[in-house]
Amino acid sequence: MYRKPPPAESSRTRLLTALLLTAVFLVTGAILLFNRNGFMAITEIQEDVHRVTTTNRLVESEIDSLNQVIFLLENDSLYMEKRVREILGWGYEDETIIRFMEPGTE
Repeated sequence: MYRKPPPAESSRTRLLTALLLTAVFLVTGAILLFNRNGFMAITEIQEDVHRVTTTNRLVESEIDSLNQVIFLLENDSLYMEKRVREILGWGYEDETIIRFMEPGTE
């Protein structure tokens, strides 16, 4: 026959069950958060992907700009003359050349 446990044993059993369930949930939460495939790792990886994507876009825009300069140097003689004159500091007769220099670079 089934015997009902005394009230003190019943409350202790409920307390132990509640503590056990709480411990299981805490351990499960910790595993989900902090293991190498957990939420924290995924968030860190997403930040890395965002950072690399941003850098990639910047590099792509710089490449596009340099490709445009290459195209102009290969196909536009006036642009090439302008760039050579800027780099070498050459000018035409009676032309005033103004150079803008970064502070500290002489």
